[in-house]
Amino acid sequence: MKKLPMIAAAFGAATLIAAPSFAQDAGAEAPEEGAAEAAPAPEAAPATIDTDGDGTMDAWDQRGDGKPDSWDTDGDGAPDAFDQDGDGAPDPK
Repeated sequence: MKKLPMIAAAFGAATLIAAPSFAQDAGAEAPEEGAAEAAPAPEAAPATIDTDGDGTMDAWDQRGDGKPDSWDTDGDGAPDAFDQDGDGAPDPK
């Protein structure tokens, strides 16, 4: 009985088992100090729907269904009213 094919098969199986762990560790470097502090805070994407007809975009379609599901009610450019129940209207706070 030849031992070389059995050893090669065992080595190949060990490589396949270990490969995912090597792939996960490849990009897991610790971030540099100050990197998180230097990154700007994410801003809300511009509103895409004008719900009251005044020409100002004041709502967002975050679900992609064509209906607004979050609104800027105070004019600061960030959503502050949300539709969690899917009825198409802002939910009470």
